[in-house]
Amino acid sequence: MTSSAIANDSLNSQKYTLSAEIIQESIVAYIAELLEIEPHQVNVKARFNEYGLDSLSSVSLISHLENLIGQDLSPTLLYDLPSIEVLSQRLASGTTKLEIAL
Repeated sequence: MTSSAIANDSLNSQKYTLSAEIIQESIVAYIAELLEIEPHQVNVKARFNEYGLDSLSSVSLISHLENLIGQDLSPTLLYDLPSIEVLSQRLASGTTKLEIAL
């Protein structure tokens, strides 16, 4: 195997992660466009249900996030992690499952 092929294999096997800030900006832009408001009007600390997202909008947002981060997400994620801020941080950390302390 040539050094070029080894370098390409190495690049292809690396996992790229997005920062919480980039994920948050993407969600804000998506919700702003959906609601036809300016991005600065979207409060990242507000609960998703405050935006009046219906089930179709929620599924559409989840699909957008799946494409953005490259992994399958639970359709209930917007209910489990109820704000843009919390969801962005969790997605950036690579942890999307709720952990329950016993």
